[in-house]
Amino acid sequence: MRWKSAQPRASEEGNMIGSAVLGGIEEQDWIDRMADPLQRGIQSVLRRAPTVAKVLHGKFLGHPLHPVLVTIPIGAWSCALVLDLAGIGRRRRRLHRGADATAAIGLGGALVATFAGLADWSTTLGPAKRIGFVHGAMNLAIAGLYGASLTSRAIGLRPLGIALSTAGFGLAGASGWLGGELIYRYGVGIGNDACERRPEMQVPVPEAPIADAG
Repeated sequence: MRWKSAQPRASEEGNMIGSAVLGGIEEQDWIDRMADPLQRGIQSVLRRAPTVAKVLHGKFLGHPLHPVLVTIPIGAWSCALVLDLAGIGRRRRRLHRGADATAAIGLGGALVATFAGLADWSTTLGPAKRIGFVHGAMNLAIAGLYGASLTSRAIGLRPLGIALSTAGFGLAGASGWLGGELIYRYGVGIGNDACERRPEMQVPVPEAPIADAG
């Protein structure tokens, strides 16, 4: 009974911490000074390539493309972590090569997912724009950690490479939480009629034109 009664309390404490973190980011108006020029630049590029914009927004799927693509780095980096742990203290080249390859695949997948993420972020407003900017900055740091990890592995500094990728994996968890909040709390990339969202946080993306069958 005590365990059951503690569950709601733990959930409430978690929500309070999460709300405090998000509130702290939302109040940082200095973020806009960096985010606004970047957002305008992305919007300008997407306006010149409307077909590319619709693909990046996932119009052909009926839902955002970014959450689909992020499964690639999540899965690949999870495999890399397992292989790294399994290969610690062992001279098994297959484990080492597998860890290196999956870490590289994850980095490549993350870079591809970045384009879709930037497209979705370019439509955000207010607090969602600031949360998204921090989310993107964290992802940039994660990519840097994995890039440095792959370099370290290539030159024979495997322990350092494992440490860097492990740090990147941990940071990816925090960044993933922010990404989830952008979708489920702020409604970024989803329709305004989906559950209780905050549609005022995002500029609507035009639907793809439907060809006339006649």
